[in-house]
Amino acid sequence: MNISSALHKSYDILINKSKTYKLDSEILLANVLKKNRIELLINKNKVLSNEEIYLFFKKIRQREKLKPISKIINKQSFWNFDIDVSKKTLIPRPETEILVDMVCNKFKNKKKFKFFDIGCGTGCISVSLLDIFKGTNCVSLDISKEAIINTKINLKKYNFINRAKIIQKNIFKYKNKEKFDLIISNPPYLRLSEYTNIDRSIKIYEPKTALIADNKDGTIFFENIILKLKVNLKLNGYVAFEIGDNQFNKLSKILTLNGFKIEAKYELINRQIRCLLAKKIQNYTLQ
Repeated sequence: MNISSALHKSYDILINKSKTYKLDSEILLANVLKKNRIELLINKNKVLSNEEIYLFFKKIRQREKLKPISKIINKQSFWNFDIDVSKKTLIPRPETEILVDMVCNKFKNKKKFKFFDIGCGTGCISVSLLDIFKGTNCVSLDISKEAIINTKINLKKYNFINRAKIIQKNIFKYKNKEKFDLIISNPPYLRLSEYTNIDRSIKIYEPKTALIADNKDGTIFFENIILKLKVNLKLNGYVAFEIGDNQFNKLSKILTLNGFKIEAKYELINRQIRCLLAKKIQNYTLQ
């Protein structure tokens, strides 16, 4: 069996399971052969070994069961990196890249600053900002042991481990006098009702605790960060959040009452605000 025939057989298996079945197949075969997709497509007549065929179709059967590609190959492209993804961490998504981009635009003239990555997961945000801003240091925090391990793997992989302090802790119990120029977070923000209707593959293969916030409107983590950790943010520092549907208005009010001014936001095609950036302009809470 050559590359062309293996791909066509895999297309037949996945065609009713994935809208991107051709791309999925090509990524998985490229992963098995340790080549990029272009090399794959210009060498379609290359004969595969029995081991390569076995490994490829083993991955195809996993994809047939709706397992995400990044969970099969244990990595996800994010910013300029291949981020290692463990079984128990959330897959980095494009919306989070937009959050990083918003920070880049706001901090483009800063050569040195410190940021706090809350709910670091795979460490994708920490890795990206440490790479973009060479004079930067960070604290990366998550409650999950698996997430902390995953973050360490990625920080070591790209040689940023010496610029990061990694903490496994519940953010609700975090107490420290350390000051930051930026607090950035993509915490759990789904309501239970939203999680109930979410894609089945996410329910099966991604950690529930990284998705669901345990209050009715999904804003509990944002509220905790704004109310309790604003003392850790320097005056004129920023908070950057990836948020859920119908949460912007409430968070905008909370931020305003706590001395923040929203300076940037990202709106989806359905007019929902998915990311926001707010500046701390006062050291006191408005009444």
